[in-house]
Amino acid sequence: MPDSLTISFRYTIQPGDSFSKLAIQINECAGVTYDAILKANPQFNPVNATAGTDVLIPSAESGKLTMKYTIMANAPLEDFPKALEQSKGITYQEIEAANPGIKANAIRIGEVINVPTTQSDAKAPAPQPKAPETSPNTEGEHIGYWCWTWSPGQPPAGANMGMAFSGWSDIPTALGQSNRVADKLAGDRYITLGGGNQNGAFDAQKLTAVTQAINSGEFAAYQGIAFDVEEGTTGLAADFQSAFAAAKDKGMKVLVTVSHSAPFGIKDAPELMNSFFQDQNIDILSPQLYTTGEETQNDYATSYGVTWNLYAECKAAVAPSIVNASMYASAKSYFAEQGVTLQGFIQWSKIA
Repeated sequence: MPDSLTISFRYTIQPGDSFSKLAIQINECAGVTYDAILKANPQFNPVNATAGTDVLIPSAESGKLTMKYTIMANAPLEDFPKALEQSKGITYQEIEAANPGIKANAIRIGEVINVPTTQSDAKAPAPQPKAPETSPNTEGEHIGYWCWTWSPGQPPAGANMGMAFSGWSDIPTALGQSNRVADKLAGDRYITLGGGNQNGAFDAQKLTAVTQAINSGEFAAYQGIAFDVEEGTTGLAADFQSAFAAAKDKGMKVLVTVSHSAPFGIKDAPELMNSFFQDQNIDILSPQLYTTGEETQNDYATSYGVTWNLYAECKAAVAPSIVNASMYASAKSYFAEQGVTLQGFIQWSKIA
């Protein structure tokens, strides 16, 4: 192997692959984020992934599925987006040069090959750290952050609440993953139940299990529960109310977050949101002002006809989930026009 080539990652040959096709795929995927990969693989559990697991990688620009990557031993998935970026501009000749013992015209399915860092990236100077963003004036407000259990980050300035987010509504799984980061959370510790795919979907049986777990003290290590309500079956209002009431009886705080103005994957979302607006056992209602979590400005799209002015009827404090703290001032101005006074925010993006 030429000394000038540095290996960025190793790739398992798939049916129909060639070095030239692989180079095209890598260039299409360069710049894809870890969150985008997770979104393309809703059944994938990054915490328990084992070597040999296949994950689909979307195009960084179109979002269409472009390549399939096989996880290697001792190669965390969160490192893969960086590896793709380092290989941006790769050519099939460079891939050939990184695999001197493999014939490009006779590669075999399942064969593991080296993918090098591009020559230009290998010589590029290290990027300079970004200047910290100016923190908004949030004295006396609810300032929280979603702490990804698979890749914990730092809290934003002034954080007084931290949500251990695993993306699961299954209690043993959510507890097992959240307990790993519980003692690192800033402020009041919340465990999050639910998420934006089938792993986080709610139904009556799961909510009954949540109420039972609350009553039996399974969440005693936390001061609050954050319900991430995005997908689920219909007719769950009473089941959620029971879970919220049980939490308050145990002295726990209750936060409910929904995708945009209402859950995108629950057909009777307007009726469910009305019950949330009127529920006095909810301390904080946190609509998500993003879709991918990579937006550079707040996304004020609505779901199921639930308009933002309806949040003025909410008995709970309204503290939206936003990509980063710098977007809070815009959110306060926008919601003020809807007759809604915000009382804080929850940050989604990770601070390394």
